[in-house]
Amino acid sequence: MSFNATFPVGLAVNWQAPSGITIPNAQLKNWLLDTGSLTERVQSLSNHFSLELLGQHTQIPHDNELSLLHANGETSYQAREILLCGDHQPWVFARSIIPQAFVDSELSDLGREPLGKRLFNDTRFTRSAFQLCTMPASQFGMGVNQTLWGRRSLFTLDNYSMIVAEVFLPASPAYGESVTSKVESEKQL
Repeated sequence: MSFNATFPVGLAVNWQAPSGITIPNAQLKNWLLDTGSLTERVQSLSNHFSLELLGQHTQIPHDNELSLLHANGETSYQAREILLCGDHQPWVFARSIIPQAFVDSELSDLGREPLGKRLFNDTRFTRSAFQLCTMPASQFGMGVNQTLWGRRSLFTLDNYSMIVAEVFLPASPAYGESVTSKVESEKQL
């Protein structure tokens, strides 16, 4: 299953509190609301893990991102978008909105290093509650008719917060048997 969107992809979607959404099954709910490192979880479940950096540069955040970051005041941001891949398939699309102050200090020289590796190894960062969203897979140029689920939260240090948003792509184990596995099974019939 190929990911056919190009940087910056963005996530101009409607975000809601988990209490306002019915999540269709327990496995997906577990993935959406797990407060541990998603990067570590993907790594632990795949034989081959990779991170594909789609891009990172200065960008004005979407209105729904700016409203969440209002406490930061006037500052510039970088948008960073990546794919977390398990077993050569994109499992997670992640978009982070990072204050330039973090890019210049704690998060300098990230490159292809997972952001989660730094966030979860630095106890100074605190994480907010999650917000959830749904969107069609076609938003990512994927040729499958599937509703995708995503989550976002704020990571705060001192006077600055950043958004980390993650969308579970069709091949993700968050959905149980992946679409890719179903297609392969159908080909064998």
